[in-house]
Amino acid sequence: MTSRPAVGLPVVELGGGSRPGTGPLAREARRVAAELATDVVASRITDADPSAWGPAAGDGLGWAALPRTSRPLVGQVDALREAFRVEGAARVLLVGDARWTLGAQVLAGESGLLRVLDSPDPGAVSHALATDLSGTVLVVVDPPGDTPWISAVHELLTAAVAEEVGTRAAGRTVVLTEAGSPLDESARAAGSVVITTERDVPGAWSVLGAPGLVPAGLAGAPVGEVLDDARAVAELLTADEAENPALELAGVLVAVGAGAVRLDPAEGPPALAEWVAALVAAAGGSPVLVDETDADGLPGGPTLAPASARHPDAVPDDLSELLDGRSGGSIGSAGVEPTVDALIAEVTGAGADDPDDTTGDDDGDDLAGDPADEIVRTGGPLGAELLLWEYAAAAASRLLDGEAFGPEAPATAGATTPAPLPRLGSDGLVDVHAADSPTGPADDPGAALQALVDAVPPGGHLALSVWLDPADDASVAVLRGELARRAGVPVTFGWGPRDRGALAPFRRDDPRPGVLCLVTGDPPDDLVPDPGPALTSLALTEAGSVAADVAARGVPVLRLHLVDRVAGLVSLARAVQGLRPGPATRTN
Repeated sequence: MTSRPAVGLPVVELGGGSRPGTGPLAREARRVAAELATDVVASRITDADPSAWGPAAGDGLGWAALPRTSRPLVGQVDALREAFRVEGAARVLLVGDARWTLGAQVLAGESGLLRVLDSPDPGAVSHALATDLSGTVLVVVDPPGDTPWISAVHELLTAAVAEEVGTRAAGRTVVLTEAGSPLDESARAAGSVVITTERDVPGAWSVLGAPGLVPAGLAGAPVGEVLDDARAVAELLTADEAENPALELAGVLVAVGAGAVRLDPAEGPPALAEWVAALVAAAGGSPVLVDETDADGLPGGPTLAPASARHPDAVPDDLSELLDGRSGGSIGSAGVEPTVDALIAEVTGAGADDPDDTTGDDDGDDLAGDPADEIVRTGGPLGAELLLWEYAAAAASRLLDGEAFGPEAPATAGATTPAPLPRLGSDGLVDVHAADSPTGPADDPGAALQALVDAVPPGGHLALSVWLDPADDASVAVLRGELARRAGVPVTFGWGPRDRGALAPFRRDDPRPGVLCLVTGDPPDDLVPDPGPALTSLALTEAGSVAADVAARGVPVLRLHLVDRVAGLVSLARAVQGLRPGPATRTN
């Protein structure tokens, strides 16, 4: 049995069922955890052994060593932050794909000194250009070093910084990229600070590597403490035991299976649930962020609530405090080493289940419960919880057939890129792009949207992915609830391209049942400063490629392009108001 510290444990708390901790999801999670322990999955993760996932995973398992290998970055970041502070630059503007920037947002929390630009949308870029760049450090994260939109935005921002701080522009820029990439060479030649990223660490797993630590540390986050917290629980999470909380959390993800993994973002720090969603999607799950203000039309399923103990309302990170505060006693007070099963029984009052019983058999009581009512809460110091979720997602990926560590499967068997969805028609405000003509007029967005709703398969859902500016176009989000109520199907919502991870279930070789509506738009005419047409073209190209890739896998896809963002949104809202339930709903 692995020795467990009394303080700093990552917490996994299962609830629901007629007795909390004993519902069907909890029982299945324990069974899966025992299976993963028998297959020594946790230690194989630690040893960077790809045998559990296939040869392609060999280049993506370096993240498990980051709590130890990232330690030298702390001193480097501290020195850079002090140097920039002396120059009057305390704020950080981070540019990069959400796969690489979400981790930094999690670590930075609510400090307010980190701003992220993870979209080529001209409106979002214009806002970044309009900020006071004289007191800002520009951080560009682009591991491959040749992402077109990141290169274009990097060039625009560098020119803007140069106008404000003169020849010091390159010295105010920190570039995170792989060694030898095109960006590595050009950034060093320009005089920027270059920090190499880990080649064997996938984006979603890079939170404890350079992409997460450097931007957050420059913004003042205590990244050294985060690494210490992660190292403190590494032995616990690498143990091949059914009581390993990471394996039990993996069991939860596997038990949900093809259903929706509902993530509640309310209990943890900003961006934590989004980061967890990216991990779950990479593991092969179908993550859905729960909107408590408008829960209508969200896919059913158990709810997972990640909540770092550094958040004031989160689960305490002191194990004895957790047990004393909720049960009036401590499992370890009599010298008995606490297990996850015992913790669950003690905290929730579930009774004295045998912690060695992983079969899920009950003692004759009625333990029936609806898995949709079960809640899984995780907590602990931030570094501990991050490592917990990483190990859990990696272990679950083995049984969910996820593509967590290998390259993303091509949309077609050939090497050609899927053709963009053709433009079928327009009402003058909204252009309709789809692979197949709708049953109604091709120039009617309402008919196209109705055809998409009618194509939702039984048990499927509609994903609404909006590739606009989350600041100026925030009102688009209200369409999710209205779309769900009118169409009678579960509807999820995300801002592109940061929700690309959440769309991963659609981009598998065997896509999950559902349909996709992707919304794009021309930039407003009054942008000041105006990033220019080249950036608009890059933004639309990226959005179009995602739509084409999903469509190439046999998923019904509709792209609605707002020719005029304001008037087009009104036209889109009217189209939603005219919807009726599709066949999948009417037959249920």
